[in-house]
Amino acid sequence: MGKYELLVDGRRRWKAASDADVREWLHDYREEHADDDPDAVHVQVRALSPWSWLTGGTLVPRERFLDA
Repeated sequence: MGKYELLVDGRRRWKAASDADVREWLHDYREEHADDDPDAVHVQVRALSPWSWLTGGTLVPRERFLDA
């Protein structure tokens, strides 16, 4: 199971195994959506734990993964 799950408008799009994977995915997303969502405001990052199947995971601020 991945460490993070990335959602766009509440729909699961990808699982990431590390912080670096999330940063890379967000970088690619921001490039693809430079015209309509350059700050990735439609993206949610959910941290997964062994209990995520029960609790749903924990939302993590995406700013933690965005380039400064």
